[in-house]
Amino acid sequence: MTNLPHITNKQQDILRFLYRFRYLDRIQIQAFLGHQDKRRSSRWLKDLRSKQYIDWIYDPTDFTNRTKPAIYYLSINGIRYLRDQGIYPSEELRKRYRETSRQQPFISRCLLVAGCCQDLEAKSASRTRYAFVTAADYMDPANDYYFLAELQPHLCFVKRSPKTKTGYLLEIFDITTPRYMVKKRLNDYVQHLSSSDWESETGDSEPPTVLIVCPTKPNLIYAKRRTRQLLALTGLVDYEEDIEDEAKAVHIRFATTEQVKRQGVTAMIWEEA
Repeated sequence: MTNLPHITNKQQDILRFLYRFRYLDRIQIQAFLGHQDKRRSSRWLKDLRSKQYIDWIYDPTDFTNRTKPAIYYLSINGIRYLRDQGIYPSEELRKRYRETSRQQPFISRCLLVAGCCQDLEAKSASRTRYAFVTAADYMDPANDYYFLAELQPHLCFVKRSPKTKTGYLLEIFDITTPRYMVKKRLNDYVQHLSSSDWESETGDSEPPTVLIVCPTKPNLIYAKRRTRQLLALTGLVDYEEDIEDEAKAVHIRFATTEQVKRQGVTAMIWEEA
């Protein structure tokens, strides 16, 4: 086992959060920790940086950026610590060595996914509960949702109420996503809905609802139109007929990035394809 500087249990939790979400800002880390004391969280983060467990994206000399919370990611000792635990896939840990070279769209997407998960936690109540699985989770062969490793949605979550259980797959397009990739990803989801993977792996007869996040309204309109064409071609939806069996209905819904940021992933913001 690697000889690493001592860290507390809460600091170990921070490393696990950064493994799952890749990038988190200070406010998000504090929320996941369930801590109200900003100064204590900041001390933990400063100590982790000094011991090279984590690094940050922050320029204190830039007046504009000084008003924004720092963004954190795993550094060399953080990766070594997680490797020593023996429970994280080596392939996933190797990806963390490249965090310093990630582009801003990737970082922004990670932050948005984390924000969605915090919204899910906040909206969980006694009768309605949300559980989520990040990409880092389902890329582990031991995870129950490993069957999603080929499709690779940005987030999977399940809503449970006393009488219903609904699965959701979240895909985020950013302004740099080329149109050919948008087409491919939409087709990937349509093909996934036409397969029996979800039912056979989860035991749920109802297929998951796919949620597509688009950077702008024009992008959303294009994605909706393309999705309707794909659904009609595959025969999953006949727009000339009503779907009688709601349990078998296929749902692909759309919202803009700004809507998700402002109102949350659980809000009534989603437009049906």
